[in-house]
Amino acid sequence: MDFKQLRYFMAVVEEGSISAAAISLPLAQPALTRQLQLLEESVGAPLLHRSRRGVTLTAAGEAFHRDVGRLLSQFEQAKRNARRVSEGQMGQLRLGVTVMHLWVPRITQLLNDFRHQYPAVTLKVVSLLSGPQIEALRRDQLDAGILFFPPEDDPGLCYHPLYEDRLVLVARAGSRLAQHPPRRLAALNGEDFIWFDRSATPTYHDRLIHAFQRAGFTPHVVQEGTDNATMLCLVAAGMGCTILPEMTMAGAPAGVVSHPLEDLDMALPLMLVWRRDASLPAVHRLIDVAESWDLRV
Repeated sequence: MDFKQLRYFMAVVEEGSISAAAISLPLAQPALTRQLQLLEESVGAPLLHRSRRGVTLTAAGEAFHRDVGRLLSQFEQAKRNARRVSEGQMGQLRLGVTVMHLWVPRITQLLNDFRHQYPAVTLKVVSLLSGPQIEALRRDQLDAGILFFPPEDDPGLCYHPLYEDRLVLVARAGSRLAQHPPRRLAALNGEDFIWFDRSATPTYHDRLIHAFQRAGFTPHVVQEGTDNATMLCLVAAGMGCTILPEMTMAGAPAGVVSHPLEDLDMALPLMLVWRRDASLPAVHRLIDVAESWDLRV
């Protein structure tokens, strides 16, 4: 039994006679008759009553006809689904994003636009810091990521800039730093500082430390946070000040303020990153959406 025989059977039922079905297919009538016989042998039951006036279904044939109709419909749907997946119109896309980026209007704009254009693609958003996102991409545990500072020496990764952020001083509202904001980083020497462990995102950590050193600032770290959201909460609790990307203020708790510093001019390019050998078509559709308009505006 094969799908060709099933289609022959459905054509005969639709036309009501073997001769009419042979013309519509088109297929020689003896060949069609032989295919129907092989089908009945495979099923193990007669499916058609044959007479001079045409054919009618047996009881077994009626049940078989219903089931074959569903089967062929499912087969056609399976082909359509496969084509849509190959075109990036359907499937699942695993996207890494830090918690704070999910609150940034430009990123929600990207995700909303992608969802609008490709509603049949399931977007599985995984919350990860930049460093772990890179490792997950390399291990094929993510299809794409939104992060700072992808490694420039990794030829296996590609990236597209989404927009550029800047760093700001974050302090508790009402604190001395909030009431009298310093103009330069060196003024923060001796202040209680909230920071993060280098292992969380080494490249980002090292670039910030180098920027601090150039400005003559050595952080007096009294608390560590695992991510930007935690660090904001520690600032709100009065544990100290910190330096964070300005975009994080979109999700800052009440009682936290930010100020720019004149010598803290390190650019933070936020990147869409993916594997160079990415074969999932939905990844390329996401890239198309990101490249279609300028998120930096």
